[in-house]
This record gives sequence, C-alpha cells and structure tokens, in this order.
Amino acid sequence: MIVGLLLALGAALTTGVASVLQGLAARRAGASPSDSSTGGSVRRLLVSPLYLGGVALDGLGFVCIVVALHWLPLFLVQCAAASSVGVTALVGRRVLGTVLGQPSLVALYGLGLGLVLLASGAKAEQATAVARSAQWWLVIASAPVVVAGAIVLRWAAVRSSSRAGGILAAIAGVSFAGTGVASRILSDAHSVRAVLTAPAAYALAIFGVAGMAFFAAALQRSPVTIATAALFGVETLAASAVGLLVLGDSTRAGFVVPSALGFVVTLASALFLALNDDPDAAPVAQIAPRAAVPDH
Repeated sequence: MIVGLLLALGAALTTGVASVLQGLAARRAGASPSDSSTGGSVRRLLVSPLYLGGVALDGLGFVCIVVALHWLPLFLVQCAAASSVGVTALVGRRVLGTVLGQPSLVALYGLGLGLVLLASGAKAEQATAVARSAQWWLVIASAPVVVAGAIVLRWAAVRSSSRAGGILAAIAGVSFAGTGVASRILSDAHSVRAVLTAPAAYALAIFGVAGMAFFAAALQRSPVTIATAALFGVETLAASAVGLLVLGDSTRAGFVVPSALGFVVTLASALFLALNDDPDAAPVAQIAPRAAVPDH
C-alpha cells in the first residue's frame, strides 16, 4: 500500500515536472527568431533537449502508474495523476516566475487534502482478474473511440468549429481512461510474456496513441486550459467508474463518504488549477500534461 502511494505520488511529480520542461521548451521554440514559421517552431520543439527530457519523465511517470495499479484502485491513482497540475503550478512558480494567487494556493491545499482522504479510504488489493476473452471487449471498445475522434477531426476541418477542441479533448480523456483500465488489468500479469500476449496490451497501445493524437489536435483548436480540464474530468471519472463497477476496486469499510469527498475535492482542485485564467499565472496556464505545443 505504502509503495503504491509513493509510486502514484512519484507519477504526479514526474508528470508535473515534465509539463514544465515541455512548456519551457515550447516557449523557447516559439520565441526563436530563426525560422519563425509554425512548422519550424514545431521541429525545434521536437528535438529540444528540454522537451525530450519532459517526454522521458512522462514515460517514467507512466511506469510508476502501471506499477502503482498493482496495489491501488483506479480512482486513487487517477486522482493522484490529475494532481500533477499542482506540481506544475509549484514548479512553474520557481522555473517560469509564475505568481500564484490566493485561490490557486487554496486549490493546492485542496489537492493535498483530497489525496489524504482518498488514501485513507483506499483498499489495497489487486484488480479482479479479467479473462482474455473479456479483454478483447476493451480492444473492441477502442474502435468507436478512434472513429469518433476521426469524425470530429473531419468535421473540424470542414466547419472550422471552435467547439471541436473541447470535444477532441473529451475523446482524448476517454482514450486515456482506456489506458488506465488496461494498465489496471495488466497489473495482474506476472511476466513480460503475459503482458505482451494479453489483449489488454493491444488496447493500451491503441488508446494511448489515440489519446496523444486527439489531445494534440485539441490543443490546436481550443484554449489549453479548456482542453486540459476536459481531459482531466472525463479521464478521471470514466476510469474510476470502470474500476469500481468492473475491476473490483473498493474502499475500506466505513470510508465511502471520506473517499467520495476526497475524490470530489481532488478533482475539483485539479480542474480549478487547469482552468485558472489569472493573468499573473498565465505562464503555467500555457502548460498541459502529456503534450505541449507552441502558441500560434
């Protein structure tokens, strides 16, 4: 239990720092006087050591999440991952000179309180074993998600609708919820061969690629604060619901109310920080988990 909690918090730390590095890399790539075109700034971003370092930290955070899911329920790990926006705000204050207002500081305290409540009620146990035949349903479920995202992308290209960004971010949230569910299923595997041959591994790959692609597209079509909030909300709620209803996640006896309160407080605090439009905090508002693109 303690190891799982430390890994979940480690994932929040690495992902939060990764977001700052990626945001800093995006700022430098966009500010370069040479080859100021959008294509040039994106190329500079992708080869930037800061951006690549952020990607490496994202990968480390993902590994921490997968291992943490061996002991912890999805609702706790997902909320811990969402709290990475708090890490981004704190590190951004140091690295990017961000000034946090009083509401943001209260939200940071809310993140901490919510996680404490969740941890106190979480029940350490392995996920309910899912048969290989049943895991194929998760692979099948990835198809309509990918198709829906493709349809929205096509619609956005034809209509140039600003609403498409929020919809794409929500679809990305469903995709990343799928990666969380797949990771929870795979946490019961006892060998590399078992992981590689499990249908859930295919679902993890499909959902992961789709989520990154749709979220990147969302960032190009809507404010990063809106896209991040939509991603957080849909991903956390969807994955937690599947964990509780299908994978056997549960709370300790008598801790249903504290756990529910912790879930609401943590998610609300993370969403507030993601949606914080305080002008003084603008540099942090330009950083989003999992992807960062230069302003254009």
